[in-house]
Amino acid sequence: MELRQLHTFAAAAERESFTRAAEVLSLTQAAVSQQVAALESELGVELFERQGRGVCLTEDGRKLYEYAQQIIELVEEVSLQVGGAERQLSGTLRIASSTVPSEWLLPELLAEFRARWPNVRESLVVSDSSVAMATVEAGEADVGFVGEMPRSSALEARAVAEDELVLFVADDHPMAGKSTATLKQICREAMIVREPGSGSRRCVEQSLKEHGLSPTDLTVAMEVNSNDAIRAAVERGMGVAFLSQRASRNQNGLSPVKVRGFRPRRQLYVIRDPVRIPPRPARKFLEFVEQWQSRSGKTK
Repeated sequence: MELRQLHTFAAAAERESFTRAAEVLSLTQAAVSQQVAALESELGVELFERQGRGVCLTEDGRKLYEYAQQIIELVEEVSLQVGGAERQLSGTLRIASSTVPSEWLLPELLAEFRARWPNVRESLVVSDSSVAMATVEAGEADVGFVGEMPRSSALEARAVAEDELVLFVADDHPMAGKSTATLKQICREAMIVREPGSGSRRCVEQSLKEHGLSPTDLTVAMEVNSNDAIRAAVERGMGVAFLSQRASRNQNGLSPVKVRGFRPRRQLYVIRDPVRIPPRPARKFLEFVEQWQSRSGKTK
């Protein structure tokens, strides 16, 4: 059993494809198949089940993957601690995110992660929470960041930060500069809201229900699927909107207004599909996020 065979086996397991493993490792598909076949012959078991154009691990394959992962990590640790060589991590980290995490949380995380692992390329797709969840569940992204707990039991979620939604108005709006406003006043204002799949919208609607109000009590003037577009519309006096406090602070042309007794808050979650084996960049990133959260004391 050779280390290169374990690397090849792990790449195929993580990507559920000999073809994609070959592309990542700069090998031919035949070479990947040969190395996997050599492992199967040596161990006397089948490691993969062929499913159409892809593959998935057998029970024996999963056991070997656990050992292979440990062996690869140990070899890298030896190179770092004994040989003094810089550990190399390369590949693509696929992230699906809702808007708010992409505006303030992910830039902070990815800047530090890239400083540690400069050879990893990030692919980030921004949508709303519902689409981001579906993207991770479909295997089109390795990791997701969303503004609400996934409704699907197939996804694993961990709270990594807290977000508060604050009412923003234009600087020349009559409420700008006032100490507080009431919910009754807010319900009379032209409200600009996110689309129905947005975690931000559901957070506000849930908070309204907790105060005995329905989302229909708001005077919704516009639905927009972009926070930047909402900010621009508010700045031009087209309405008011609840936006992330952290993502909208220090925005020129906007003024925050406190709504008496009304503070919509929510957790931001990192999500993954626990059934799928994450590629090494995703695995390292999830470990990094957990360390970052512990170090920074963010809400769990």
